[in-house]
Amino acid sequence: MPLKARSLALAVLLLVACFATYHRALRAPLDSDARFLATNNAFTLASDGPARVWTADFFQGAITHGVPYLSGYYRPVTNLLFWAEYRVAGIDPWRYHATQLLLHVLNAFLVFLLVRRLSRRWWAGALAAALFALHPVNAFAATQPAARADVLFATFYLAALVVFDGALTAPAGARIAWRLALTVLLYLGAVLSKETGITLPAALCLLVAYRRTEQGIPWWRLVWTVPVWAAAAAYLVWRYLVLQLPSHALGYAQTYGPLVLAFGVLKGVFIQVARLVLPLQPSFPELHPSLVDWAAAPLADPLSYAALALAVALGVGALLWRRSRVVAFWCALFVVTYAPLAKVDRIAGTLGRNVFLTQERWIYLPGVAVLALAAIAAVQLLKRWPARPRLLAGAGIGAVLLLLGATASAHAGRNADPFAELRRLYLFPEERLSRLERVNKLLLYAEWVALPMRDTAEAEARARRAVALVPDSPLPASALAGILAMRGKWDEVETLLSPWLDPPRERLVALEATNVRVADDLNRVNPRVVFLLARAAAHRGDAARAAALLCEAVRRDVGAAEVEGAARELEALTAARTGRPAPAFDAAACRRERGP
Repeated sequence: MPLKARSLALAVLLLVACFATYHRALRAPLDSDARFLATNNAFTLASDGPARVWTADFFQGAITHGVPYLSGYYRPVTNLLFWAEYRVAGIDPWRYHATQLLLHVLNAFLVFLLVRRLSRRWWAGALAAALFALHPVNAFAATQPAARADVLFATFYLAALVVFDGALTAPAGARIAWRLALTVLLYLGAVLSKETGITLPAALCLLVAYRRTEQGIPWWRLVWTVPVWAAAAAYLVWRYLVLQLPSHALGYAQTYGPLVLAFGVLKGVFIQVARLVLPLQPSFPELHPSLVDWAAAPLADPLSYAALALAVALGVGALLWRRSRVVAFWCALFVVTYAPLAKVDRIAGTLGRNVFLTQERWIYLPGVAVLALAAIAAVQLLKRWPARPRLLAGAGIGAVLLLLGATASAHAGRNADPFAELRRLYLFPEERLSRLERVNKLLLYAEWVALPMRDTAEAEARARRAVALVPDSPLPASALAGILAMRGKWDEVETLLSPWLDPPRERLVALEATNVRVADDLNRVNPRVVFLLARAAAHRGDAARAAALLCEAVRRDVGAAEVEGAARELEALTAARTGRPAPAFDAAACRRERGP
């Protein structure tokens, strides 16, 4: 079969395999971050959104009804894609998930092109692409629009590597100016989709070094990377000197010293590589739930020494240019693409400062180097075997791919599975959990264990303990209020939630001293607070306040079925008190009043 036909067949196979693996996850509703970026975003709703995103924070357009949702990120190209997507998808979550998966398939094919070019082995590229497409560590990024930036920047990044390598290997006399210009444009697409794209100029230098050791191209071709370095400088000037968008420092530098921070980074590398090499326990929100980057006593943690050994191995591998350019290139590419994650003080700390965050989606691009190296090694090994053992080994590789796909299918969407999260929290002793994790454990048990068993007293008791543990967040207050509503304790619902209806900014600033994510918590729970207060007002006999709050709940996107039920409840209570038919609640009029 001709090379182009084989490559086209591979692209079709990747598409079919990915949709077969992840089709169940495509039906999931959008999570809160995805809604804030897509369907509940002023930039995506507005006709002039494409002009506004260039000078705005990534989350500035989020319609939160609470406080401004500012992330400290600048990703206008990702915002632009959501704007364009909304014109087609509207509020249909399936289309957003499908777009995410199509980008993942495209990235898998780009992995094929890159690995095939560098290894000169079609099967090595195909195996690397299959591993990337079906590996469960990529399940979240492949299916969840909340990870759109992680996938989109990788598309531009991988395409730039392929295009630039085409310039390096072009025959004498070929026109390469367009390839270099396209590389610059792709770089801008990467860095304006996610900040970690900033490392691409260094990756291009690695390509020059690789082609130098492989086919002797001159070192002066490093000059071809200068336009990309200039684009990086222009981006930094625009982002930090012209726009001056604020960035967050949410990490651990205020609590821990340099040694803890350094080992936190190294342990994060080890955990991420372990997820790639041994993808286990897909029923939990993260693979390897027992591998946790605890931010305490690193010299007493065995994981620290395993992480240090891995870091040394990666460093040594990245220097082996004369001995093995393949090992050197892919080890160095991993280090370069992973490097932005070393700044943990900027990307973590919001969930509890006893643990460094190591989210799976962060390994999406760095993982390419590990999987590519594994694929190249496997194909080289197979070439040395006789025909029959090679056939058996090929069947074994096929079985591994099927197992990875099944694991990825089970893992996709588990980030929203309350029972998976509850099991994860019960893995660890109570004293090792952060304050917010202990609260999450109490609330998950109350909502998903006690209430289904109709043990409302136990659910209320656990929710009260959660409120006592975290009085500086509306999340446990909202959960407790829901349980109190079931038990008819409406006066207490009003008392509990009124402070969270529209708290002044000064109060939120004060609460941030102990809960850095209080504003984020309020944005996520705000519609439910309004809805429960509307029902409380109805039960207390204040029909006017109940109708006004219920109308506001409609504007804040409370579910239509819940609003309908509350409206019937309000009408019945009003009629019982007045002895006259109550006016019908007009939800449509409330929706007409809604604006970005």
